[in-house]
Amino acid sequence: MSKPRTTAGKRNVQQHKREKAKAKQERRAARRLEDTETESTVVEATESELIEELASIHRAVETASMSPEDFETRREQIRLQLEQIERRGQN
Repeated sequence: MSKPRTTAGKRNVQQHKREKAKAKQERRAARRLEDTETESTVVEATESELIEELASIHRAVETASMSPEDFETRREQIRLQLEQIERRGQN
């Protein structure tokens, strides 16, 4: 059997639990805020247009007319738009 904690020890454990819970709440709130920001972007293209654009940027990288950094950025934007289309289709 373990030794009973002192009052100060119990207080420290409880304070640590409260701090951990608060940090968790803040992370969740930040994640919810990010989700609402990404959902607020308007999908302007259809799924087939986005897929064609994805193929186009792949060709641009292969021919070295687009930098890999620009490719990654644009690919991520297309992926987010495709996810929005998918979510709307599920609703």
